[in-house]
Amino acid sequence: MADRLDHLRDLQKWRGAAAGGRRTAIPTDSIRNEVSRFRTDIERRSERFGNAAEVWARLIPEQVRSDTRLSGLAGGTLTVVTGSAATSYALDRLLRGGIDHEILTATNGKIIRVKMRVGKVDA
Repeated sequence: MADRLDHLRDLQKWRGAAAGGRRTAIPTDSIRNEVSRFRTDIERRSERFGNAAEVWARLIPEQVRSDTRLSGLAGGTLTVVTGSAATSYALDRLLRGGIDHEILTATNGKIIRVKMRVGKVDA
Protein backbone atom coordinates (compact mmCIF):
# COMPACT_ATOMS: atom_id res chain seq x y z
CA MET A 1 0.00 0.00 0.00
CA ALA A 2 2.83 2.39 0.89
CA ASP A 3 4.44 1.77 -2.50
CA ARG A 4 1.29 2.94 -4.29
CA LEU A 5 1.09 6.14 -2.20
CA ASP A 6 4.77 6.85 -2.84
CA HIS A 7 4.19 6.26 -6.53
CA LEU A 8 1.25 8.72 -6.56
CA ARG A 9 3.32 11.35 -4.74
CA ASP A 10 6.12 10.93 -7.27
CA LEU A 11 3.66 11.33 -10.14
CA GLN A 12 2.27 14.49 -8.59
CA LYS A 13 5.76 15.97 -8.33
CA TRP A 14 6.30 15.59 -12.06
CA ARG A 15 2.91 16.76 -13.26
CA GLY A 16 1.95 20.36 -13.86
CA ALA A 17 3.50 23.21 -15.80
CA ALA A 18 7.23 23.60 -15.93
CA ALA A 19 8.41 26.52 -13.82
CA GLY A 20 11.97 27.71 -14.30
CA GLY A 21 13.10 24.47 -15.89
CA ARG A 22 11.69 22.14 -13.24
CA ARG A 23 8.20 20.81 -12.78
CA THR A 24 6.09 21.64 -9.75
CA ALA A 25 3.29 19.82 -7.99
CA ILE A 26 -0.24 20.56 -9.08
CA PRO A 27 -2.02 22.83 -6.62
CA THR A 28 -5.06 20.97 -5.43
CA ASP A 29 -7.19 24.00 -4.67
CA SER A 30 -6.53 25.97 -7.89
CA ILE A 31 -10.00 25.42 -9.34
CA ARG A 32 -11.64 26.09 -5.97
CA ASN A 33 -10.09 29.57 -5.87
CA GLU A 34 -11.24 30.36 -9.41
CA VAL A 35 -14.80 29.21 -8.73
CA SER A 36 -14.89 31.19 -5.50
CA ARG A 37 -13.61 34.32 -7.27
CA PHE A 38 -16.17 33.88 -10.07
CA ARG A 39 -19.00 33.42 -7.56
CA THR A 40 -17.96 36.54 -5.63
CA ASP A 41 -17.86 38.55 -8.87
CA ILE A 42 -21.36 37.38 -9.87
CA GLU A 43 -22.76 38.16 -6.42
CA ARG A 44 -21.20 41.62 -6.46
CA ARG A 45 -22.66 42.37 -9.90
CA SER A 46 -26.05 41.08 -8.80
CA GLU A 47 -26.01 43.40 -5.78
CA ARG A 48 -24.88 46.33 -7.90
CA PHE A 49 -27.44 45.95 -10.69
CA GLY A 50 -30.25 44.47 -8.59
CA ASN A 51 -33.23 43.85 -10.84
CA ALA A 52 -32.10 46.45 -13.40
CA ALA A 53 -31.24 43.83 -16.02
CA GLU A 54 -34.63 42.14 -15.64
CA VAL A 55 -36.47 45.46 -15.85
CA TRP A 56 -34.39 46.45 -18.88
CA ALA A 57 -35.19 43.17 -20.63
CA ARG A 58 -38.89 43.54 -19.87
CA LEU A 59 -39.38 47.19 -20.87
CA ILE A 60 -36.99 47.81 -23.77
CA PRO A 61 -38.04 46.30 -27.14
CA GLU A 62 -35.80 43.52 -28.47
CA GLN A 63 -34.69 45.40 -31.61
CA VAL A 64 -33.24 48.20 -29.47
CA ARG A 65 -32.11 46.01 -26.55
CA SER A 66 -30.09 43.69 -28.82
CA ASP A 67 -27.72 46.58 -29.63
CA THR A 68 -27.19 47.68 -26.01
CA ARG A 69 -25.15 46.56 -23.00
CA LEU A 70 -25.66 47.60 -19.37
CA SER A 71 -22.33 49.03 -18.30
CA GLY A 72 -22.78 50.31 -14.77
CA LEU A 73 -25.07 51.62 -12.07
CA ALA A 74 -23.87 54.36 -9.73
CA GLY A 75 -25.75 57.02 -7.83
CA GLY A 76 -29.04 56.16 -9.46
CA THR A 77 -27.64 56.51 -12.98
CA LEU A 78 -27.71 53.44 -15.22
CA THR A 79 -25.00 53.65 -17.88
CA VAL A 80 -25.89 51.90 -21.13
CA VAL A 81 -23.50 51.29 -24.02
CA THR A 82 -25.16 51.38 -27.43
CA GLY A 83 -23.71 49.97 -30.63
CA SER A 84 -24.53 53.00 -32.78
CA ALA A 85 -25.83 56.55 -32.70
CA ALA A 86 -29.04 55.31 -34.29
CA THR A 87 -29.64 52.96 -31.36
CA SER A 88 -28.90 55.80 -28.94
CA TYR A 89 -31.47 57.95 -30.71
CA ALA A 90 -34.10 55.18 -30.68
CA LEU A 91 -33.46 54.52 -27.00
CA ASP A 92 -33.67 58.23 -26.22
CA ARG A 93 -37.06 58.40 -27.97
CA LEU A 94 -38.29 55.43 -25.91
CA LEU A 95 -37.08 56.92 -22.64
CA ARG A 96 -38.59 60.32 -23.36
CA GLY A 97 -41.81 58.57 -24.37
CA GLY A 98 -42.38 57.39 -20.80
CA ILE A 99 -40.32 54.26 -20.31
CA ASP A 100 -37.96 56.20 -18.03
CA HIS A 101 -40.79 56.61 -15.52
CA GLU A 102 -41.65 52.90 -15.81
CA ILE A 103 -38.00 52.00 -15.10
CA LEU A 104 -38.00 54.31 -12.06
CA THR A 105 -41.17 52.68 -10.74
CA ALA A 106 -40.10 49.09 -11.50
CA THR A 107 -36.75 49.49 -9.73
CA ASN A 108 -38.26 51.24 -6.69
CA GLY A 109 -36.24 54.39 -7.35
CA LYS A 110 -32.88 52.62 -7.71
CA ILE A 111 -32.54 53.90 -11.29
CA ILE A 112 -33.30 57.60 -11.58
CA ARG A 113 -31.81 58.29 -15.00
CA VAL A 114 -30.26 56.46 -17.94
CA LYS A 115 -27.00 57.69 -19.47
CA MET A 116 -25.99 56.44 -22.90
CA ARG A 117 -22.69 56.27 -24.73
CA VAL A 118 -21.79 54.73 -28.06
CA GLY A 119 -19.26 51.94 -27.84
CA LYS A 120 -18.62 48.24 -28.28
CA VAL A 121 -21.63 46.15 -27.26
CA ASP A 122 -20.12 42.67 -27.65
CA ALA A 123 -17.97 42.36 -24.55
